[in-house]
Amino acid sequence: MSDKNNIKEIFLAGVDRVLGYNAVIKYLEGNSISGNLNLVSIGKAGSSMALAALDHPDVKINSGLVITKRDHLEEGLKKYSNVKCLESDHPTPSLTSLECGNELINFINSKTEKDEFLFLISGGGSSLVELMVDGFGLDELMILTEALLSRGYNINDINAIRKHFSQIKGGKLASFIKNRKTTVLAISDVPFDDPKIIASGPLSYDDLKINLDSYEDDIVDKLKSVKPISCPDVNKFSNIDTHVIAKLDDAKLACKVHGKKLNYDTYLHENFIEGDVNDLADYFSEFLDNCEKGLHIWGGESSVQLPENPGRGGRNQQLALLMADKIRNEDIIFLSAGTDGTDGPTNDAGGLVDGNTISIGTSNNLDYKTYVKNADSGNYLEKSDSLVTTGPTGTNVMDLILAIKK
Repeated sequence: MSDKNNIKEIFLAGVDRVLGYNAVIKYLEGNSISGNLNLVSIGKAGSSMALAALDHPDVKINSGLVITKRDHLEEGLKKYSNVKCLESDHPTPSLTSLECGNELINFINSKTEKDEFLFLISGGGSSLVELMVDGFGLDELMILTEALLSRGYNINDINAIRKHFSQIKGGKLASFIKNRKTTVLAISDVPFDDPKIIASGPLSYDDLKINLDSYEDDIVDKLKSVKPISCPDVNKFSNIDTHVIAKLDDAKLACKVHGKKLNYDTYLHENFIEGDVNDLADYFSEFLDNCEKGLHIWGGESSVQLPENPGRGGRNQQLALLMADKIRNEDIIFLSAGTDGTDGPTNDAGGLVDGNTISIGTSNNLDYKTYVKNADSGNYLEKSDSLVTTGPTGTNVMDLILAIKK
């Protein structure tokens, strides 16, 4: 098999290790969860995580609510009539997100004091479900979210803002749970796997402090225009037991193991990849010029500054296209892709390029610089047969970046 096929296979091995279904089953095999359980599963992996809990013979679910991204519902959920499944919008919240927020609160409030909850949380939940504070409208929230995403803010900074305008994020959902016993199983899509950042931490204590120096003036003005709701006291979380059951490091390690099976000298790099894709392309180019031959593995989440009218693509596709130019005519293969199977507002996971990608594009009359400038990397990569497309994977642990140097 070719190196390009191998690097795809290695990527998929990493994804498989952190699939929502697999992660929940593995946790339940080693940990008993009993009681009068009601299931809430929220996020891009919400459907696959919920199905695992429902399928497990030792877990008895009385009722359930699943809220996931559109086109991410698992077919197997249809056999469970006691579970309501909703699809919502990502990465920008919509009216549907608010409707899902109301559904969530109604579901929680319908339970008795003796009921218990099993919450399954994964990335994407910040956009999929919302209950806003008074004095801030949906249109304002959508505009603010688009601004944060397009200006290249990282997930920590974005979620800090989301918490400010929400009645359920930043631990505030705990005020609706009250004293009922709750188990939270989370798949991490954030640096350092901090539960209070995953899906904006609806059930994790948070002091909700914001460093205003991190934001531009127009965003600070929005923050100051609305009085936020405080997080409940830390003692209100004593009934909530939280566990991170899958994370980026798990996926990276699985890539390393599979790379060794394919007989590559394999190097797993611990540094978390973040920052603007242009800077990262310079970093990877210099690194690959001087590194050992073999398979190199990184993980993280880059950011991209978008023009006023961006084309098709996402941060992984943009990074891959930038790297295609950096490794032009070199014996290097480079992959950058999202473990959730979606890169930005596209149906593709990312890009896979090599030393011939730019020459293929040139032969098809594609001007590399124009596509980069217009953030239209997806169309360039499609026309040069360089897209990575998996469909929704059922997980979300940020991005994997792989390179094979021959």
